Amino acid sequence: MTAYLRLEVLRTLRSPAFVMFTIAFPVAFYLLFTTLFQMRPVQNTDFDAYYMVSMALYGSMSICMMGIGGRIAIERTRGWTRQLALLPLRPSAYISVKLASATLLTVPVIGLIMICGRFINDVNLPFGIWVALAPTIWLAALPFVALGIAIGYVFRDEVAQIASMTLYFVLSLLGGLWMPVIVFPDWLETIGKLMPTYRAAEPSWLILSDQSPLTWGLLILLGWTGLFAALAVWRYRRIG
Repeated sequence: MTAYLRLEVLRTLRSPAFVMFTIAFPVAFYLLFTTLFQMRPVQNTDFDAYYMVSMALYGSMSICMMGIGGRIAIERTRGWTRQLALLPLRPSAYISVKLASATLLTVPVIGLIMICGRFINDVNLPFGIWVALAPTIWLAALPFVALGIAIGYVFRDEVAQIASMTLYFVLSLLGGLWMPVIVFPDWLETIGKLMPTYRAAEPSWLILSDQSPLTWGLLILLGWTGLFAALAVWRYRRIG
């Protein structure tokens, strides 16, 4: 299984589309937006730091949703999963490799955006906060791995790519990753705070303002995670 995981990670990194949409685009979006717009502090946090967290999660979500969902759907359609069934590799190991590769591949985009924040945008944070942010953002992306797996088993081939991208952009926009929800109308802000994206980023935003990341909002995130996981398991058992 280790060899298959290594193959999965390497072939993903060699994809120009992967590098462009999941690493280069979030980094460029972060630098462009923080350069062009001089925003006021958000929740007592400098905007460059606040938006650094937003774009780190945004890039991680891309890997978890479009990378996982689209690839599973394409491999199902093209018969790759049937070929794997002829090998000693267990069906559950296939999903485990997808999950492991996604969690590994989120590390570069999180690290790169944080480096840009520190050395290009001069985000100055205590060392302890830097240390806490990386794993918090990494853990926050995990629910979207389950969503990506569910998409891969609900849709087929190119339809899965379209569904992944649509959900990705809608959740990112409504959840305040592109623009803080405080600039939304009141009714839309209320909706935004119910989104899994907002609740996934919230612990890191709270860490930035030196507050405890353990809030009732985590219950909303756990609810979304359970929903995504249940859908993924149901579709996997039905089709896989």
